[in-house]
Amino acid sequence: MKKLNDTHVFLILLLAAVGLFMVVYFVPFKNTSDEVDSLERSNSTLRSEISELQIYHDNRLQYESDTETLKKEIVNIVSSYPSAYREEDFILEGVAIEKAAKDIQYSGIKIGDPEVLVAIDADRMKSADIEGFDNQIEFTCQKVDYANEITYDSLKRALEEAFSSGYMANIESITYTKEEDSVIANGVLTLGYYYVNGNGKEYIPPVIEEYEKGTNNLFIGGKPVEITTTESGN
Repeated sequence: MKKLNDTHVFLILLLAAVGLFMVVYFVPFKNTSDEVDSLERSNSTLRSEISELQIYHDNRLQYESDTETLKKEIVNIVSSYPSAYREEDFILEGVAIEKAAKDIQYSGIKIGDPEVLVAIDADRMKSADIEGFDNQIEFTCQKVDYANEITYDSLKRALEEAFSSGYMANIESITYTKEEDSVIANGVLTLGYYYVNGNGKEYIPPVIEEYEKGTNNLFIGGKPVEITTTESGN
């Protein structure tokens, strides 16, 4: 076996030292570099969040003012609706339409079930921090079908009454058919009555005035009789 001279030994030791340096220096350097990259990404996200928070801070007063304005608008809208409607409201509006249209003849009135259009739960209302509104709010619609026979001119008067009534109501649909040689149209006028459950308002019963009704049906013919309503206890 050939003996290594001093030069060979020195070169081997030098290469070993360089290799050791590479292991000791570059492996930790790579790990440190990865950590730096990760911190840079985190810092970038934090800088973005800080920048966004700074915008909120700079515009805080405007945001607070806008929020208060929005709260007032919500209160105004919710409070503009009644808390409920009942069967007597629907019937009395039918009577008002009959008086306005004059020659309308009802064949039936169908009162639909209440339909909740939008519900805002109590927790969300509480988080909104609107005074007087800390319970569930339900925007509700109840549709009523007024099946009848009517002339075109009377139908226009009936629609005018529906539009000008004191109820928060909307004409949902108008469906009529008419024979070619007849002036009488047969169909259904559907009104939607809108109210808000949970707006803190009490139900106000409608004022029922004196009116005439048929002996067999409130809306169709018969011998009229006078009906006088009195308050309970009188």
